[in-house]
Amino acid sequence: MGDTNPRSVPGSVSGINRVNAETLTLQWAYAFPGATRARSQPTVHQGVVYTGTQDGRVYAIDLASGCTHWVYQAKAEVRSSVSVQSEGEAGDITLYFGDFNGNVYALDGVSGEARWVKSVEDHPDVTITGSPKLHRDTLYVPMSSREWATAADPYYQCCTFRGGVAAFDRQTGAIRWKNYVVGEAPSATGKVNVRDTPVLAPSGAPVWNSPTIDEARGLLYVGTGEAYSSPAHEASDAVVAFDLETGERRWVHQALAGDAWNMSCNLAQPDNCPSEDGPDFDIGASTILHRDSDGRERLLVGQKSGDVFALDPDADGKLLW
Repeated sequence: MGDTNPRSVPGSVSGINRVNAETLTLQWAYAFPGATRARSQPTVHQGVVYTGTQDGRVYAIDLASGCTHWVYQAKAEVRSSVSVQSEGEAGDITLYFGDFNGNVYALDGVSGEARWVKSVEDHPDVTITGSPKLHRDTLYVPMSSREWATAADPYYQCCTFRGGVAAFDRQTGAIRWKNYVVGEAPSATGKVNVRDTPVLAPSGAPVWNSPTIDEARGLLYVGTGEAYSSPAHEASDAVVAFDLETGERRWVHQALAGDAWNMSCNLAQPDNCPSEDGPDFDIGASTILHRDSDGRERLLVGQKSGDVFALDPDADGKLLW
């Protein structure tokens, strides 16, 4: 997929084209015991398929035969893809991924043994769904959460999570920096819900997607989701640029202002539903850094609303169209 998230595989690599596509036949199929869904996009490297599953297992499967090389049991469901680092004459391979409880893993790609496991955040609802992005010696991990669902509890103090990115040393797992898309820590707003539970803000703006790396500008970009409580923060439903080295927020472009929502809004008694009540239009997919035929780079963004727009990476995310 690459640093800039182009999300395409040319026919010269896949071997599939419009001539032979209709002649393709099933070579093998693989079932995941204990799982009813598969959200982890497979990663193929040197004849091995790496993928995660609902029950927390990560599989290394032979591309040619479908046979299992090894299975690793993570602590929770693995929804992210596996990032691969291969180096040295011996072909040393390290795999990186995150799980649904916010743990980050580095595995030996040959044996499947853990090299290190770290927690990305101490919030009880933190989760990792976007694939960690490896760039040089740093692993960039997006932070999302399940708090949008936890808020359905009318006695839950909504809300305290903030989306963000954490950067880890790829070899040791030591954290290099961590920053949030919402700069201010949540605090009491002075409001309570109908159960007299205090409302906290700002909150939300989870990062569901894999970061996009812009090496030339020294930045990474992520898209964010809705706020969880009122008032909706300016970094919700936005594209946020972070400094690759320091984690400093460099700029924010908000696609939609005033979007605050959580699962309470769907209940008959929406006690924790923010006054905005949606529309829950996350920027859920990764942004794409694209160089056009005129040589100009544009940051392409898709939103849950169905809108697509382009930002200028040389003008702090100014809207182009």
